Amino acid sequence: MAVFIKRLTKTDIDKRLDIPTKSLEHFPGFNGRQGAYLKVKDRSRRLWRFRCSVRKTSYPKPVFSSGWLQFTHHYNLRIGDKITLRKQLKRDVSNGVQYKIEVQRKINLFGKDVWAHVL
Repeated sequence: MAVFIKRLTKTDIDKRLDIPTKSLEHFPGFNGRQGAYLKVKDRSRRLWRFRCSVRKTSYPKPVFSSGWLQFTHHYNLRIGDKITLRKQLKRDVSNGVQYKIEVQRKINLFGKDVWAHVL
C-alpha cells in the first residue's frame, strides 16, 4: 500500500523530505514526542533509518530528517525523481521493518519518456 508518492524538490534533496500531511495517519504514534525513527528498506534490501518528525506548531507537517540526506547522497538523487513509500503488509514485516522505499527517474528511451527505477 502506497503511503505517498512524491516528486523530489531542491529542499527534499538538500535538507529534508517534506511529506504530504495526509500521509501522517500511516506513521506510528509519536507517544507525545515530536518524532520517531522508521525502519525502511530499499529495492536492494538495504536498511535505512529515517527520523520522521512533525513541527511543534499546530500544523503537523511531517518530514524525514535524520538519515534522509545520507540516502539522497548514496543514490545521487535529483530534483524531479519520484519517490514511493509503501507500508509493508504484516506478513512481510521482518526485523521491525515497516516500510519500503522506491525511487524512479524519468529517462528518454527511444524518444519516449519512461520512469526507471534508481534503486
